[in-house]
Amino acid sequence: MDHAINSLKGFLDAELEELRDEWKDGKGAYKKLSDCPSYKTCKAYVDAINVLVKAYYHPEYVERYKLSVKELVSF
Repeated sequence: MDHAINSLKGFLDAELEELRDEWKDGKGAYKKLSDCPSYKTCKAYVDAINVLVKAYYHPEYVERYKLSVKELVSF
């Protein structure tokens, strides 16, 4: 399962770069992060990764490593 999660994370990282460029710390053309065109794709990757992590790992691990788009963009 790790290989599937890692593959999705690779695609997510590329899409997050696009989202960061669109958002530009709120100074771009969008009022909310979810208004950015790349947000939906990032959200889909995050949701998929979270489902796989939840299915594969121990519940304690799941809570520590749960992803969110908002947190990932602020890095």
